[in-house]
Amino acid sequence: MVRPLALSSLWSLLALACTPVADGEEPELDAPDDGAESTGPVLRTGPESSTCSGPRPAELVPVDPAADPVQAQLKIAAGGDRWLGLPLQAIRYDTVVVGTLAETTVTQTFVNPGSERLEAIYSFPLPDDAAVDDYWIRVGPRSIRGLLKRREDAQRSYDEARQAGRTAALLTQERPNIFTQAVTNIGPGETIEVEIHLVQPLRQRSGRYSLALPTVVGPRYAPPGGVADADRLTPPVLAAGVDSCVPVEIAVDIDTTLPVADVTSKMHAVTVTPQAQGVAVALARGPVRADRDFELSWRLAGAQPRAELMAQKTGDDGGYFALTLQPPQGFDAGRSRPRELVFVVDVSGSMAGIPLDTAKAAIERALAGMRSDDTFNLITFSGSALSFEPASVANTADNRQRALDFLARARNTGGGTEMLTGVAAALDAPKDPERLRMVLFMTDGYIGNEGRIFDALAAKRGDARVFALGVGSSVNRFLVEGLGRVGRGAATVVGPGEQPTAVVDEFYESIDRPVLTDISIDWGGLDVEDIAPVRLPDLFAGQPLVLHGRYRGALAGEVKVRGRLGGADVELPVELTSARVREHDGLASMWARKRIDDLSHYPFHPHPGELTGEARDAVVELALRHRILTAYTAFVAVDERRERQPDGSLRTVQIPVESPFGVDMNGAGEGSIGLGSTGLIGKGGGGSGSGYGRGAGAGFGGRGTRVPTVRQAKADVTGSLDRELIRRVVRAHVGEVRACYDHGLKRDPNLRGRVTLDLRIETSGEVTSAAVVEDTLAEKGVGACIAAAARRWRFPGDAPGVVTVRYPFVLEPG
Repeated sequence: MVRPLALSSLWSLLALACTPVADGEEPELDAPDDGAESTGPVLRTGPESSTCSGPRPAELVPVDPAADPVQAQLKIAAGGDRWLGLPLQAIRYDTVVVGTLAETTVTQTFVNPGSERLEAIYSFPLPDDAAVDDYWIRVGPRSIRGLLKRREDAQRSYDEARQAGRTAALLTQERPNIFTQAVTNIGPGETIEVEIHLVQPLRQRSGRYSLALPTVVGPRYAPPGGVADADRLTPPVLAAGVDSCVPVEIAVDIDTTLPVADVTSKMHAVTVTPQAQGVAVALARGPVRADRDFELSWRLAGAQPRAELMAQKTGDDGGYFALTLQPPQGFDAGRSRPRELVFVVDVSGSMAGIPLDTAKAAIERALAGMRSDDTFNLITFSGSALSFEPASVANTADNRQRALDFLARARNTGGGTEMLTGVAAALDAPKDPERLRMVLFMTDGYIGNEGRIFDALAAKRGDARVFALGVGSSVNRFLVEGLGRVGRGAATVVGPGEQPTAVVDEFYESIDRPVLTDISIDWGGLDVEDIAPVRLPDLFAGQPLVLHGRYRGALAGEVKVRGRLGGADVELPVELTSARVREHDGLASMWARKRIDDLSHYPFHPHPGELTGEARDAVVELALRHRILTAYTAFVAVDERRERQPDGSLRTVQIPVESPFGVDMNGAGEGSIGLGSTGLIGKGGGGSGSGYGRGAGAGFGGRGTRVPTVRQAKADVTGSLDRELIRRVVRAHVGEVRACYDHGLKRDPNLRGRVTLDLRIETSGEVTSAAVVEDTLAEKGVGACIAAAARRWRFPGDAPGVVTVRYPFVLEPG
């Protein structure tokens, strides 16, 4: 398995006009010989989402430096009285799914449209359970790989580069799902691409796989004095009427030999194209706004195996593995003990409107699904918590209707999202010792004190089980998943306006069936070590057990899963010889991330500085060895060139983000979320013919926002130069390949086919020969153009001998 590629963006900057064209090369694949034909029809699925085709902020206008700061303004660090163009120009997510893991390359493109050097600061999300393990910046023709250092050392390197006038980039983690990107000394008119690589596990439930890619950081409420780094958690938000038009492109390749069935996108319209091996998923209408999570799910046709094994061999006799064990279905341990169901609903300002309406619909469905002998209570919280009744009541029609009436009157009481009050109200109330308490939290999770929530939940939970239902378009999954993990329950997400029937039924399916508890693993004769997680979770219906570890020798034999099911001891033998086996080179990173989670007592200590002494040293040492970003490490990339303005000036802009779809930011501001910042805001304007707003019709080659696809097929490399480094260099020049192809498309809009080059790379990294050895295009000038461009490329000059590369490109019109 080779890591996926980032897709470069091409930009035109004419009179401060920025028209996004968001597409590029696809992940590396073993393409059929013709390279261009799919193996079946294209399926379209999912709801329409807002596209990115409106006008950009166009004017540089003066502001009053003495005026009070307002929400959603850009920030200038030192002086100045003018608005600046937004330097973030494009975001690209390129994902390849293999087995139970997904690898994603996130590419962010920054452009400085002004006449002064800029520093851009941008807050953005990544999956909370991902291992971020690589980092690059590209400045013109130069590619600079980031170094992973201790956070304080990386910050020092960045600050030194900033002061010296060098271009540099710094990536830090504020929470497992919130990151800060800083790029300094962006020269006038300069374009900088930042590339982040990550590996994440797929979610699995009842044979269905799901992938979530967050795109926007929702606003976070920070209780006064309770969150030391509150200023790093909530970026400024674009004001109403200001259209940022930062386009987001997303492409997912599901690489499998099994038929892929029932592909569903929760919040975006997508196309699903069958490939020779798996399917390719793309946004149906081109670039979209960064205002909601991208969530994709699917099934693999055929019977699901009891075990799935993925391995990464790193030495002569060992490596890393991930083992997924599916518990048996259909166990019935008889009727479970009587239950007390407690429903806890977030009614803070950020939940106003669609999210709260969705939560209310879920409550109505949940109340209707209770067993006749259940008792229940309903709690709402914002600045404080309110209970429907002081103690749980019987499940009667009258009590259910009164509970719904109570919920209908619920409103934001001000004071913020004080989830601690909801936790206390749900778990401190008197409890019937004969009943098992089940708590279901419904929230968007827009808070910044997650660690305190987890600590309080662990202290108060007792034998209760806590489930979480994330509600909204950009849920804080770190909090929602953490509630389920700490509460020994489970978590799921429902999108804005989505019918909650399925997720509520899933909740009841979990609590109605026996739970496999007290789990242990007998590895038999396997030589394994450092298994993560150390503390094995309880398993609910349809939920697999996923284990990561290191191994020596052969991964074969019998593994036994032992536990208690409905009060009885059970043993589930799994023969590894019958497991579905795959290889994947991201397993070392994924194991390191899971091991770091254990050493950090994840999710209890998400904040920098909370681990000390040997515990912190162990996390840092493991992170540095495996290049894993953590709260205590950071990536830094520095360009060694020095360029300063004559007066040494440097302006800093903090890039605003979209408002999460469905979130009423006016409601969110009612004492619940502090978003104030200082400085600048772009002024909306500019039609389709001037300023930033050239519109969708002025895209690549005049064809609108769809752009030609340049797909890199599998390359053959002879020599010692690392194959991944070769691919990265080619990716950095893909704009040149696409430009050659665009010239051909102007002559033939339906031009498609395959061009393969033979490259000879000397020990210095210079390309001394680039010859076209295959060209199925009708326009032969395209291949010659690509070969001419390739002769100007330069590769790392550290190979001990000459390297030859046969590199195929598959070209398709957009």
